[in-house]
Amino acid sequence: MDIVQRTQKKIESSRKKLVKTIELKSYRKLAVNFLILTINLIIIILYFSLSQAKIVIVPTKEEISHSMSLPIKEEVSLNDTELAISGNITATKVEDKKSFPIESTSTVEKNATGNITIYNTTRDRNQIFIKETRFQNDKGIEIKINQQIQIAPGGKATVKAYASEKGKNGNINSESGKFQVVALAYLKDKIYAEVDGEFTGGEAEIKILTPAEFNNAKKIIEDSLLDKAWTILSQSNDDIKKENLVIEITNIDSDANPEDENIESFTLQGKAQVSSLVYDKNRAKEIIQQELIKKIPPDKIFIDFIDEPIININKDELKVTASATAQVQRKIPESILNQKDIVGMNEEEVQAHFTRITGIRDVQIKFWPFWVRSVPNLADHIDIEIKR
Repeated sequence: MDIVQRTQKKIESSRKKLVKTIELKSYRKLAVNFLILTINLIIIILYFSLSQAKIVIVPTKEEISHSMSLPIKEEVSLNDTELAISGNITATKVEDKKSFPIESTSTVEKNATGNITIYNTTRDRNQIFIKETRFQNDKGIEIKINQQIQIAPGGKATVKAYASEKGKNGNINSESGKFQVVALAYLKDKIYAEVDGEFTGGEAEIKILTPAEFNNAKKIIEDSLLDKAWTILSQSNDDIKKENLVIEITNIDSDANPEDENIESFTLQGKAQVSSLVYDKNRAKEIIQQELIKKIPPDKIFIDFIDEPIININKDELKVTASATAQVQRKIPESILNQKDIVGMNEEEVQAHFTRITGIRDVQIKFWPFWVRSVPNLADHIDIEIKR
């Protein structure tokens, strides 16, 4: 009996242990499954709560320019119907005098001069030679005498003469042979001339006032007059710029002329009236920029001005021409920036979606965190920005 009871007790104890073991394993399995479920839930929550997509749209940019002419008035009132800028003209008279050394030398051709001896070997011909009587040798060189002379038969006389042709060919000497009277060719053996010594001066190195040197001196005088005027005018108005001065030369006197020879220096005296147009350049810039903005089409947005406006002055007509250039970009309608339209798209799909729209040049896409590969489902996690 005791054996049966002990056996039953052992069986009951084993059953209880087995039940406990099964229950413990079930609890562990349940705990593991719960933990896995919890981790998955956390991952899902993190995915949806942290996922972000930023889309930067780069619109097409263009340049637009505008230019206009603005009159300059001494007084500009708010009642003026035309755009104008204020300005006025001031003037002064100046004079200056300067001396300039002659720097240029030149080799010039002249008529060589010298003496000739005329022979009259006839027995009975009393020959008169008028001024400019021409003599010529076998080489064709011609000379003329400077005075009238009469030579008796069998006589001779020495007179001054010059070469008809300018230049070094006229530098003849006693070896140049006999010179016959051109008008008395039939008496060439009886009436003739020979060079007495040498002819010189066919070429000469001289100082000469060249046109270039004269014009350069005039330019120096004009610049000096302009400097003097600017010094005077700028004392009364700091806004006067030298480049805006207008000079009117009223008189230029010179004690020499271009091509004058053998002078060491010459003097120029100049007088001028110099005027200056002073105007509100900043106002001209403001006007052209404002008018340019008005010209921007409704479907475009102003970005910025490109460089400074260009202002050119017309002193004769008292006007300035102003021009400016601005960069603009197309307006992107709000309707195409709907986040719901791109939910779930990957990078390539987002690119294709936006770049097919007119006015969009490029699309920059950034997903976050690193594991995100498509646009989140939550609209407030999608940021669409237009780059300006």
